Amino acid sequence: MDTLSRIEAERACERLVMRYALAVNEWDLDAFVSLFTPDAIWQRPNVPALRGHEEIRSFMSGQPSGRTLRHVNGLCMVTVNDDGETAGAISQTTVYDTAGHMAVPAPFSGPDMVVEYRDRLVRIEGDWFFAQRDTTVIFSIRA
Repeated sequence: MDTLSRIEAERACERLVMRYALAVNEWDLDAFVSLFTPDAIWQRPNVPALRGHEEIRSFMSGQPSGRTLRHVNGLCMVTVNDDGETAGAISQTTVYDTAGHMAVPAPFSGPDMVVEYRDRLVRIEGDWFFAQRDTTVIFSIRA
């Protein structure tokens, strides 16, 4: 894999991480689910792993939507494998959640949590997707 192709793949994977945050923030479940492969695994704390589009959509549909929610991305380190079709990523996100407040500006009380994601990414027909996303809560006001 040449340098330019590697940089382009890294950038596309970084954009996938950003699109994840934007889809959650805008509560766009179709966009959110489309970021995962059909057989993706999404591991979240304290719940069984979610497998595939149907389980991911069902879980997200069950989450409260009457809130202003923001995932503010920080660190994002992508490592594209030599095959150019798979990659790994580690990213960290600060989450702000104002349950019950839809209007902006929403009340501000500081971040609710800092989350770390470890991802296995795959390229399918030129586009990158989450094949596996492991979520770890690093800091939480609910801890």
